[in-house]
Amino acid sequence: MNSLNSIDDIKYFIKENKFVMLYFSSDGCKVCDDILPMIEGLLKKHSKVMSGHVEVQNLPSVASVFGVFTIPTIILFLEEKEILRQVRYINFLELKEQIQRFSEYV
Repeated sequence: MNSLNSIDDIKYFIKENKFVMLYFSSDGCKVCDDILPMIEGLLKKHSKVMSGHVEVQNLPSVASVFGVFTIPTIILFLEEKEILRQVRYINFLELKEQIQRFSEYV
């Protein structure tokens, strides 16, 4: 998972990759720490998804640019368009289904 440290990095990452998952978390968030390995395991099976990790405490402006007000947050983008957003409670079944569904278009 790529570490993204600025708004410009995030925007460039979304623009340069066709299918993107962004994972927003914060230091000291136990739920975020527990979910990260599960997400990484899911992404190992789906190589078409490029993933980026944003730690929101290092980037407070992310809230206004991407509407991330609660962590953890996962946003999927396909060709720069947001196709799925999950906040706080991550539904891994739905996430997996959506990744499989949209992987057909990549």
